[in-house]
Amino acid sequence: MTDSHETKLVEALRKVDVHGDIAPPHVQDPMTMVLRQTAIQADLMRWDDNRGHYVLTGTGRIRINSRNRAPGSVLRFRKREELAENAPPRQSKAD
Repeated sequence: MTDSHETKLVEALRKVDVHGDIAPPHVQDPMTMVLRQTAIQADLMRWDDNRGHYVLTGTGRIRINSRNRAPGSVLRFRKREELAENAPPRQSKAD
């Protein structure tokens, strides 16, 4: 999935969280239908019979929250001995 499609899907999931659906039921736009079907097939949202609208699943909530976080980077831990070996030699003060 490209980044623009992912962005549209996350925006649609946010609408589901607030309004209960990606768009009002009378909207039959093809893109809306595709987003709705993609979200259901990916188990990001489901129909709740008791409430009468779509609700996000745990996976859908994780997908929304993961887009808000900055990507993490893993840094290698270096030992003091390695740092001392790679450091340039110290210059002594001339008095």
